[in-house]
Amino acid sequence: MRLDGRLVLKAYTYIVIALTYAPLILLALQSVSESPLIGVLEGFTLKWYLQIPGDARAREALLNSFFVAILSAGISVVLAVLAAIAYRRVRTVTFLDLIIYPPLILPDIVEAIALLIMLTSIKAPLGFYSVLIGHTAFNVAYAYIIVSPSLKGGLGVEEAARTLGASPLQVLFKITLPLAAPGIVSALALTFLLSFTDFIKTLFTTGPGFETLPLMVWNRARRPGLGEYSSYSYLASLATIMIASSILVALAYTIYLSRRGGSRAKH
Repeated sequence: MRLDGRLVLKAYTYIVIALTYAPLILLALQSVSESPLIGVLEGFTLKWYLQIPGDARAREALLNSFFVAILSAGISVVLAVLAAIAYRRVRTVTFLDLIIYPPLILPDIVEAIALLIMLTSIKAPLGFYSVLIGHTAFNVAYAYIIVSPSLKGGLGVEEAARTLGASPLQVLFKITLPLAAPGIVSALALTFLLSFTDFIKTLFTTGPGFETLPLMVWNRARRPGLGEYSSYSYLASLATIMIASSILVALAYTIYLSRRGGSRAKH
């Protein structure tokens, strides 16, 4: 009996998907369990989610995560777009390529320690701005990798526009950036999610008084049950909200791409 290669690949794919989503499903089930104990799934309740509005520390941490993520994503993409425009006509490996790719493969802990050493050596205060600098430092590399290819496709159209009398700013805002919009949106979505869910770099670059949501969940998970908002099921509800937020950003990006593709097909 010969095995069908396609069936084997499909089975392998489903196994990988199951292993990927099973922990997330268990986390969501834990967040609606009556029991505050980890791994104990009893009944169904939304009381853990209803406690979140009364948790001032969680609200502050969520806002910190959001503002750091949105600012880091915006700054990273702007820097990446400027760098990609400057180097998009170069067909060979440049110095920028040599320095932009290593951060993608370096272990997070190494980057986090390096950031901490740099910040302390220049005596920078640790808090919101140090975390923002740390997140942006590694987000730029991801943004550049995504944005750079999308900015290399419209060179011919830009040359035609210049020949017809368009100014450099008109070419930039009416041709270059619109053509690169899918790459720019992709970079914004990815860098936002990377920053919003980051833990290691935040842990090493933050200071007293500033806490993001991943850091707050970790701090409470180390001492479960010591406070009103530190049970495992309550922490699972916070983690589920983080996951749901990430999924919503991914879905919004997918819908954007599908609508953009549909509008292009009509034209």
